[in-house]
Amino acid sequence: MAPEIQDDTMDLSRRNFIATATTATATAGAATLPLAPLAAQARIVPRASARVRSISAMTFAPDGRLIVADWRSGALHALSLPTRPQSEERSFNLLDLSDRLASTFGLSADQVRVTACVLHAPTQTVVLAVALGRTTGAAAGLAAVDAAGRVSRIPLDAAVVASQPLAAVPAEGLIWGRQPARTLMVTDLKAHGSELIVAGLTNASFTSTLRRIPYPFTSSGTASAVEMYHAVHNQIETRAPVRTFTIIDVAGEPTLLAAYTCTPLVTVPLSELKDGARVRGKTIAELGFGNTPLDMLPFSIDYKGRRSDWVLVANSAKAADLISLPDVVAAAQAPGLSQPVSAPFDQHAGVKTIPLPITSVQRLMDQGPQFLAALRRLPDDGQLQLVSIRKGAFFRLSDFVNEYDFPNYSYPAGDAFQQNYIRPFHQLMKTDEGHAVLVK
Repeated sequence: MAPEIQDDTMDLSRRNFIATATTATATAGAATLPLAPLAAQARIVPRASARVRSISAMTFAPDGRLIVADWRSGALHALSLPTRPQSEERSFNLLDLSDRLASTFGLSADQVRVTACVLHAPTQTVVLAVALGRTTGAAAGLAAVDAAGRVSRIPLDAAVVASQPLAAVPAEGLIWGRQPARTLMVTDLKAHGSELIVAGLTNASFTSTLRRIPYPFTSSGTASAVEMYHAVHNQIETRAPVRTFTIIDVAGEPTLLAAYTCTPLVTVPLSELKDGARVRGKTIAELGFGNTPLDMLPFSIDYKGRRSDWVLVANSAKAADLISLPDVVAAAQAPGLSQPVSAPFDQHAGVKTIPLPITSVQRLMDQGPQFLAALRRLPDDGQLQLVSIRKGAFFRLSDFVNEYDFPNYSYPAGDAFQQNYIRPFHQLMKTDEGHAVLVK
């Protein structure tokens, strides 16, 4: 069964959750796709010829170009991608993505690593950055995947139309004797208006940095040192980089909502990010120790004309955290955390979250009114998968085997709940996940 979720804006109780999932449709006014089609081509003059040597993070700019962070070259690149037709929202069910990518790039499946991915919602295309080998210095590749499972290779260097070097890149030291610190030069980036917000490390004494870079590229922009209070560690931290972030509105002010390893949630008004500034973020939550947040996704659910807004954090070592966006906004306007918590018995504080059964996920993407797309690697066979997860349900029925799933099962004829709620919900989920033949 699905989790029970209740808040002031939407009732997702046991029965209404199923009704929400069963009746959700992609109506024309349900969501606004923020990105222009890939065919929308603003003119950008290349600053210099460039070769993409690595990709640690990606985002789409408002003009449809793909922005990639290249830690080995110490630069951002803008790429013009092949045009694709508009597409309605469809469910992804690629359970053998490793094999498909391996075939596309001429590798064995165990050599395929995806280092970043992003969804272009108008065309329902996922763009994957692929490391062509298992070593840190492996060459970079780029591929596009659609819901039908077609994988196409994108000529990477030929797509570069502009590059912007980043100043003060990290030194060449190693973390734990194996990971170059420079790989953390850009841990996440997002487009916001006419600029790119970039999180990562520099070689300054306060190494954790937030950059604001004009787009189209005209300069290296600004860099601000960022620090925050980590309640589990009981100290002000200046070196740990922001691992993932999004941008939210707090009383009309654009505000960065960031997550760090181990897992503080921090807000920083963008207005404070000025060149050379030393900024202290406000810690609004501690979400659990021994974990690295992998992705942060804001999204909405519309049900019977009522909208609720959420933030979902995918994690490396625990279930995903679902957080009410109004709760985040309220916490951003409150004093914030200033006292330690004592792990492991008292590890959570601040904004409350709802744990969701979304695990083994590397990236999450908002497809539209109905689905979240997830890049994941399940432990049973090690395959990379690209799948859709229905909003409101927050799990895939075919990931499990339970009483309902055996061939001789029949829904009890006299049970109105089973017949009117569970059965239609199962029918919808089976169809979503490519198992319509099993509907009964």
